[in-house]
Amino acid sequence: MKKEKLFCCICGNEIKKEGCPNYFGNNPAGAMWKDENGNVCEPTFNIDARCCDECDHRYVIPGRLYKLRQMRGGN
Repeated sequence: MKKEKLFCCICGNEIKKEGCPNYFGNNPAGAMWKDENGNVCEPTFNIDARCCDECDHRYVIPGRLYKLRQMRGGN
């Protein structure tokens, strides 16, 4: 059974991890970034969407932390 290739739902690059054949990427829920006009983009993703490690570190984790600070009343 051949494994289907996975692609990041944020950047479009193939998701793969050296030495880890059963790697399935990361959950992109909570990703946020600013567009070229400075507006915050908070996209929604399909339930089966996956993102690469780079996008997880760059957009998802900071987005989740930002939402957490907002929920707690921080800036």
